[in-house]
Amino acid sequence: MGRSVYYREQKHICGKSYDTAGYMEVDLYPVTPSQHKVGSRAKKREATALAQQTYNEKRAKRYHVQLVNTNFGEGDYSWTGTYNDDHLPDPEDRDRADKDWSNYMKRVYRWCDRHGVERPKWIMATEYSTRQQDGSVLGRHHHHAIIQHTEGLTRDVLEELWSDRRGESIGLCRCDRLEVEHGSVESLVQYISKNKRCDRNWRQSRGLDKPKTPPPNDSRWSRRKLEQASTLYIDDREYWEKLYPGYIFDRVETKVSDAGMRHTTVILYREKGIGGRAGKRRERVKCRDAHEPQ
Repeated sequence: MGRSVYYREQKHICGKSYDTAGYMEVDLYPVTPSQHKVGSRAKKREATALAQQTYNEKRAKRYHVQLVNTNFGEGDYSWTGTYNDDHLPDPEDRDRADKDWSNYMKRVYRWCDRHGVERPKWIMATEYSTRQQDGSVLGRHHHHAIIQHTEGLTRDVLEELWSDRRGESIGLCRCDRLEVEHGSVESLVQYISKNKRCDRNWRQSRGLDKPKTPPPNDSRWSRRKLEQASTLYIDDREYWEKLYPGYIFDRVETKVSDAGMRHTTVILYREKGIGGRAGKRRERVKCRDAHEPQ
């Protein structure tokens, strides 16, 4: 008689290569016999969907953490652009705010082309002003971005180009070294997503690498082993680091569905760097709040 349920181990490896990736998430969860039997392409589609699913804010945030960890690392930039009163779009004018970012990146690309500098990759989020039911306006349009540090592209350039057609500053712009903690930029993504009352729109440049999803393992885990790992050993660093050598244990997140099925996520990192950028000098900076006075 065949098994009625399998327990899948699905890794999400975030970095330039399997050997140097500095961040990994491992999903442990039950699958049906039919899910177990499908081909490798279907399993890969499922793994990608698991990483990308955005049915709630937590899952969307998780994918952005994975995406940034895969493509960016120490030495890249954390960028924030705000508006002064003369350039601030109307609260309902989200298209104008989106166009301001598009125009900004066109200026960055033109500058790079003129100076023989590689165009950077980027991922960004625009947080919009929100008009509440009583007519008051919550927040001001502003932008957060993570921008690749290509050779010759400096923080000063990225700040100076936040300007209008006449070269006048649009508002406060702050560009800092990307902060990496425990091999991840999770704290920055949480910062960008902190204001739940304001809508935001995520965008990204072309050519970003997706998190790597190797073929899953449906035979390593049993229900009993997963239950023990998710309860008795949930905070046991030695236990998890023995299971996944080469990585440092960060934490485990686990939940049980209404049907009694457990889904556990293990979060690990390497000692140095992320995204294949190990060994670079680490500068810890904190992003200035975009709501600070101009």
